[in-house]
Amino acid sequence: MKLLLSATLLFILSSCAHHHKDKPHHHHECTKACKLHKEGKAYNKRCAKSVSMGDTHVEGKEDYKINHGGVTYYFSTKKKMKDFKKDLKKNIESADKVWVERAGGRI
Repeated sequence: MKLLLSATLLFILSSCAHHHKDKPHHHHECTKACKLHKEGKAYNKRCAKSVSMGDTHVEGKEDYKINHGGVTYYFSTKKKMKDFKKDLKKNIESADKVWVERAGGRI
C-alpha cells in the first residue's frame, strides 16, 4: 500500500513540475511576436495612428477602435482609423517601434 501511495504521489508531483513552461508566469525573453504577454489594448488606449507617426500622447476613443490579432487598437478620429487600416501591418510595426522607443512601454 505504501508503495502504491508513494508511486502515485511521485507521479502527481512530477506531472505538475513541467507545466510552468506554458504558463504566463514563466520567465523568458519576450520578443515582438510574444503573444504570452501582449495586452488586449494597444498603447494604453492611445491613438494608434498618432503613435505610428511619433505622437504617443493622443488619446484614443471608444467609438473608433479595431481588433486585430486579439489586440484592440484605438483612434482619436474616424479618419485616423481608416488611414491606419489602409496599411495595417506597416502601421502596427511603426507604432510598436515608436511606442517602445518613446513611451518606454511594452507592446
